[in-house]
Amino acid sequence: NPPEQIALTERIYKALGLLKPDDSLRDLYLELQGSQVIGYYDPTKKELFIVSDGGGLGPTERVTYAHEFVHELQDLHFDLNGLGLEELVGDSDRRLARLSLVEGDATSAQTAWMIANLTADELGQVAAEASDPALLEILTRLPPILLETSLFPYQAGATFVAGLKSDSGYAPVDAAYRRLPASTEQIIHPDAYQNAEMPIPVSVPANLPERLGTGWSIVAEDTLGELEIRVWLRAAGEAGDVARVAAEGWGGDRLAVLNRLGGASILVWITAWDTSSDGGEFEAAARNAIAGLGLDAVVAASATRVVLAVRSGGSGAGADLQAIVDELARG
Repeated sequence: NPPEQIALTERIYKALGLLKPDDSLRDLYLELQGSQVIGYYDPTKKELFIVSDGGGLGPTERVTYAHEFVHELQDLHFDLNGLGLEELVGDSDRRLARLSLVEGDATSAQTAWMIANLTADELGQVAAEASDPALLEILTRLPPILLETSLFPYQAGATFVAGLKSDSGYAPVDAAYRRLPASTEQIIHPDAYQNAEMPIPVSVPANLPERLGTGWSIVAEDTLGELEIRVWLRAAGEAGDVARVAAEGWGGDRLAVLNRLGGASILVWITAWDTSSDGGEFEAAARNAIAGLGLDAVVAASATRVVLAVRSGGSGAGADLQAIVDELARG
């Protein structure tokens, strides 16, 4: 996770009510990674690392080695640095989709290796160590947005890769490194990947700061995508099925965080939906989420576009913000 990506994401999560004002996303990442990760492959150093508390390679360390060795093979054949993961600052959704292919591929191969090479007792030991109460307690303390975006590449990614393999073996998986998934929508709904259903381009108008008034500037932009929208709605209190259905019609989105001298901040989030019905479902769920999270926000919708603007720290755009959001919703 590049430092600039973490800083950008923290700003956005706090504006949307997904992190507390005094949370440090960097510290939360370190707590998560420090407690859960016992191995990694570094494509820049071309080295594989395994951490062993006991000084040897038990079943859990061997399973981890199998996973990381797949990353080494991926790098050899497809150049992991060439996938652009660190360059996709400002496009979290596309980055998460590509990471899901990489981690899902490694998780799939790791699972096959476990079944073929570990005894029943060793498999039980791996399961027991993964269920360590101290480790699970750390997971329960993490904000849902961090936990779910961290687990998604491994869990949903493995399901995505399993669908690619089907009866054809690894050839379709190899081909996916040449036609990379473009969104978490394509990972969640593999048909969208197979049918090359690309995200709808959405952009924040370059003159948005001037429309808000004097002294405004854009300090961060990002695309959240279907997964993070679903997590946001659920974190705000929407039932799991409601959040899932409301996020499923996602077509594209783009948000910007704008600052003004004096500490005022506004997050403007423009979303595009496959149909007007999909847009209506998201609008209703978003209004409930805003109320549930206690956000100071305005909403506007028109056909397949829904726009939100969230204020914090006071705002000089106050009375005009609804009109601006209405205009953005009309496109």
